[in-house]
Amino acid sequence: MTALRILLIEDSERDAARIALELRRAGYEPEITRVDTLPRLREELERGGFDLVVSDYCLPAFSAPEALALFREQNVDIPFIVVSGAVGEDIAVEVMKSGAHDYVLKDRMMRLVPAIQRELGEVKVRGERRKTETLFRSILRTSPHPSAIVTVEGGTLVHISDSFRKRLLADKTLVPGQRLLDVVDFAHPERIAQVLMRGGTAPYVVYAADGQNRVANVRVHTVEHQGTAYANVVIEDVTEQHYLKTAFDAVGDAVVIVSSSQTLLYANRAAEGLWEALYFGMDVRPMLAAFGLAVPHSEPRLTIAGETYEVHAVPFRFAGESESSTILTFRNVSQEEQLLALSTHDPLTGIYNVRFFDDALRENGGGALAMVDLDRFKPINDELGHSAGDAALIRFTQLIRRELRPGDVFARLGGDEFGLLFPNTSVGEATRIVARIYDTLQRNPFHYDGQSRPLSASCGIGEVVPPVEETKKRVDAALYEAKRSGRGRWVVAEGIGDSG
Repeated sequence: MTALRILLIEDSERDAARIALELRRAGYEPEITRVDTLPRLREELERGGFDLVVSDYCLPAFSAPEALALFREQNVDIPFIVVSGAVGEDIAVEVMKSGAHDYVLKDRMMRLVPAIQRELGEVKVRGERRKTETLFRSILRTSPHPSAIVTVEGGTLVHISDSFRKRLLADKTLVPGQRLLDVVDFAHPERIAQVLMRGGTAPYVVYAADGQNRVANVRVHTVEHQGTAYANVVIEDVTEQHYLKTAFDAVGDAVVIVSSSQTLLYANRAAEGLWEALYFGMDVRPMLAAFGLAVPHSEPRLTIAGETYEVHAVPFRFAGESESSTILTFRNVSQEEQLLALSTHDPLTGIYNVRFFDDALRENGGGALAMVDLDRFKPINDELGHSAGDAALIRFTQLIRRELRPGDVFARLGGDEFGLLFPNTSVGEATRIVARIYDTLQRNPFHYDGQSRPLSASCGIGEVVPPVEETKKRVDAALYEAKRSGRGRWVVAEGIGDSG
């Protein structure tokens, strides 16, 4: 188990316990300090030592925006994740603008652990970046690529680097007054003349060196000094990368190759379709961080422009290198996910279907099983119409889902028949959950086209013991006993588990 110190801003013990359960399921050992007032929050922030902050949006004494204001005041560099009930999109956007790192709805708690893992990874990246910032600042002042200072007007060479003299002048001394376009044989000198005037990058420029055609990205940074405009010209040879790019462009998946220093080595045409303005040597960290990615480690899946992509990271080393680069492949799996959802979910209610439920029941190591029928569904369907019947089934499943735990499996088995699997749960605990479901159904009648119908259910409950088919028969018998007893009640299967 991985230790995790959490400052939890929450007034509900139940929600706090739910968060702790999610983290334990993911392999964490959370040490939670819970606060519900601003003075206590200030005190704990000053004490420090936390890995992250998880906050409800609205508490009796204060709200998440107030907590974020104090968080910014303390200048704490740890993730701040808001976990709350359903709120408007405008509130979620406001919270993110106020400094929250993520926003997780309480009915989508499966997002909490990935959000925490992503943000903890970002904290680590920021720390490593701070450690090396001074070193990189000094290294980046000197380019290993051929570089030169030229006048913008005329392109006269003023100064050249040692690498420029060695590679492009054959170690000869620069003659005063020589022009860049006279010294370097570019295939399209007009492109270089244009970029000298405006600055920026001319990608994949062909030039001759040592009797061979080479390919380079030509970068130009302009500056004015004592009334004269100068340009710093850097010629980055990318011949091998260019040839590899041509090959990678034939690949349908997006492919990005990142160096050990987190700069872009290659990006194929499919990758350029996902991200704009990709060029060799760019720092890819901001681009990847926008999607919660970091190299060499990355999340296995992410969403780009509404499409789901499966990410594969493969480390490798170029010949003679001591540090690894990384090949990132992004494969669009949106259609696969849609097909999977269709194969495992009921299209009307959105809950699991009988196929998924039977597989879960066979694979489960124990727990409790409940078979549930919606009472008096036929009159609703016959008297109000099939649309009303569909609406009643949807409303019925929505009300039941309110009372289920994240690990419970809820499925439509057919028509008005449903199944509930409670993993690692005693029959007694499952019965208490069913009791809460019945209470919710009683308090929420079904309204349709100006008419109101009560919602109730008949239910059989029993312990899951091998063989599974025998368990289903016993629980199904208990369900029909509940129906014969007058509906609107549950019956525990005889001889299976405790009922207390």
